[in-house]
Amino acid sequence: MDQAVTVLMDFRKQFVIGAFLAAIIGWVAYMIADNAPPYEFDGLASVIVPPKAYGGDQITVRWKIKRINRVCPGTTERILFDPNTKIIIANYDKTSAAAEESLKDGYLNRTFALPRELPAGPIAYRANICYQCNAFQAFIRPMCKTTPTLLFEVQNPTKERQ
Repeated sequence: MDQAVTVLMDFRKQFVIGAFLAAIIGWVAYMIADNAPPYEFDGLASVIVPPKAYGGDQITVRWKIKRINRVCPGTTERILFDPNTKIIIANYDKTSAAAEESLKDGYLNRTFALPRELPAGPIAYRANICYQCNAFQAFIRPMCKTTPTLLFEVQNPTKERQ
């Protein structure tokens, strides 16, 4: 009878350890598979205001939001580049990703100054956003997404500003 109790105790111990490991592995697998971005952008309905600017001006990127899945902390890296050659013209320092408070009338507005020295002509804008929506993304690998590319035009600085 003592041997049967010992076997039963060993089985219970193994079951508890196995259940604990399965829960940990399941939790980690869920965090790894958790890849829905906080915001889904509508690139066709998003705009840059004003659509024509001079170097040094402030512009506002008005992202039309298709859907908000959740709100997570993160960082945004903005990039300006030549739409034809894809050469990067300006790479901004990382800033905090937009919070839900930045949403207004279905748009997420992000305002920033253009570099003073920009070539005249079409300029493309996009942002690389890295979110930390769970512990795996916060400590091991953030979820990074690239926004759609938006276009605007930089005016020739030698022409008189209107």
